[in-house]
Amino acid sequence: MKKRFIEETISTSSGENPTQNPTTQASTSEEAIETLVTAFEACTVTAEALREKKIPERPKLLGEWLRHGDLGFIFAPRGRGKTWLSMAVAKALAKGQGAMVGGWIAQDAQQVLYVDGEMNLDQTSARERALKESTDGRLKFLHHDLLFLEKAKSLNLTDPLTQTALSRYIVKHGTTVLMMDNLSSLFYGLKENEADSWELVLPWLLDLRRKGITVIIVHHSGTDGSRMRGTTKREDHAHWVIRLDSPKGGEADFGARFLANFTKIRNCPPNAVPPIEFYFKPDGTADGGVTVEWAVIDSLEQFRLTLEQFGTANATEISEETGFSKGYVSKLSRQGVREGWCILDGRNYQYKNSTQVQGGGSKERDCMPL
Repeated sequence: MKKRFIEETISTSSGENPTQNPTTQASTSEEAIETLVTAFEACTVTAEALREKKIPERPKLLGEWLRHGDLGFIFAPRGRGKTWLSMAVAKALAKGQGAMVGGWIAQDAQQVLYVDGEMNLDQTSARERALKESTDGRLKFLHHDLLFLEKAKSLNLTDPLTQTALSRYIVKHGTTVLMMDNLSSLFYGLKENEADSWELVLPWLLDLRRKGITVIIVHHSGTDGSRMRGTTKREDHAHWVIRLDSPKGGEADFGARFLANFTKIRNCPPNAVPPIEFYFKPDGTADGGVTVEWAVIDSLEQFRLTLEQFGTANATEISEETGFSKGYVSKLSRQGVREGWCILDGRNYQYKNSTQVQGGGSKERDCMPL
């Protein structure tokens, strides 16, 4: 009797039904297949029917780049300002109606849940106070410290039960934007460099997208700084990816100063989202507030910064990085040659160290002081 109980327990835990015979299993599988075939037939449309089908446009949430139901990433090296930017975006989305982050303007106010798995609770509270904006209760924080202190629970979003619980919370409370800071601290057990390991998380993220939840994930950059740490498979389903680069003038001693640069964008043409230099600058008040200064970088400066990052690159590489056509890259390179910081070497462009260049300089538009 004991042996039979153990065998049935093992069989049940592996997803098998010990009382179901092979004929019943085959019948169940055939029914599932036929159900799928019926669904495929009902949902397959001709090109002409698709063209005529009225499909509502996904609403814009922030600027031209963030829309309802997006999956996106913000990544950078440690300490560059990922959380500053992410929290500013969260506040603008929750405030809505003209709130701005740099040149990005928020539309309708959203119900935002910010899940913090890394910083200490007092640090998160200090950042929230520093950004000042009131959100009338539409921005909520689920913090790992508070969850442990109050309920002795931990946040591991690789765990299917935790994923399901958070999904239920989101639906129950009408959350429309989920921000997770950050991937390394909230998703335990993932093998970052293995593409298959991402399958532990991706189905849940796609389910959130189908529910119309906008998901923003904060992550660290890899060793070379150009891509997110770990497998590139994460970017396959992303609508956009923002990388925070070191600005021309160097990083700030206090606060955070960085260049926000899109490395992937689906929702609008690349030239609609030029890089923006941000400076979260301490305002010197007792409550530790910050002012946010910003400047949009023009096309020539974007080309210069990209070439500086590569050192040596061809038109294809720069086109893929910036979204410019190769013909436009060629045009910008000629201007760079005239200003003295770009050297033509066959089909390659080389960046000349700025300390050797006399004159020239960047142009900025639509800006607040930096």
